[in-house]
Amino acid sequence: MFNSQLLIPFVFLLTGFGSAYLFLNYSSGETTLSSSNEPFMQADVVNNISLYTPDMLSTPEENRLSKLENEVEQLKQQLLQVNQTLESFSTENKQISPVIFGRTNKIPTPSVLTQRLHSYESLIRGGIDQITAEDIVRRKNNFELKRLALQDRATRENYLNTQQYYDELNTINQSDISLRDELGDDRYDEYLFSSKQNNRIKISSVMLGSAAEEVGIEKGDVVLSYNNQRMFTWQELKGATTEGSLGEFVSMTIYRAGEHYSFTVPRGPLGIQLGATRLEP
Repeated sequence: MFNSQLLIPFVFLLTGFGSAYLFLNYSSGETTLSSSNEPFMQADVVNNISLYTPDMLSTPEENRLSKLENEVEQLKQQLLQVNQTLESFSTENKQISPVIFGRTNKIPTPSVLTQRLHSYESLIRGGIDQITAEDIVRRKNNFELKRLALQDRATRENYLNTQQYYDELNTINQSDISLRDELGDDRYDEYLFSSKQNNRIKISSVMLGSAAEEVGIEKGDVVLSYNNQRMFTWQELKGATTEGSLGEFVSMTIYRAGEHYSFTVPRGPLGIQLGATRLEP
């Protein structure tokens, strides 16, 4: 009985010492951890709370929410930019698509029509007398008005750009007379030169082993005629080489260093690259 009475206080005392020991160890470890992780004194931590950034003071949960909000805002901005780009592309596509895909929308604009009409002033500047110039302009404009009337009728009757439309257009074009035929070669040559247009074909290069190289045609030569026909544009020369029988020999007149040279060349590809130049008739 006496032993039991002594044992109980001893147990409580031992328990108290153990609890105190554990508490002191926990406090000592926390202090050591804090001092090892912080580069400044504890007093500085208390007195210099302003050194902390908002991110250091906020909780991890608040940091995550803030980052999510920032990411959402960035995604909104990116989505807005994508939508603007798509809208811009859609607008450009609508403007381009009729030209690329829709042949029914190929209606000449006023600026194109103006370029196609023969200007009275340009003819006068080209040395054509007033009476002839006015007559040419009236007849040329008459053909252009016929083309416009055909285009309008075909659009209204829904056969624009069909075979019927092209057949009717070809009939009008065949009735038209070119300005060259109106004036004749000499006056047409003078008109081109006086109006500051190219009136000669210049050879920009000659392929080795070509028909042109074999007969002696050189780079820089100016073509005056082909098969005894005056040539003013490279399109005319290109068309002339495809006429007649392939391999048939025809004459070709060249201007080189102030002299005229005549060559005999076969019809067909000459193996030359053509350009344009302007020389006084």
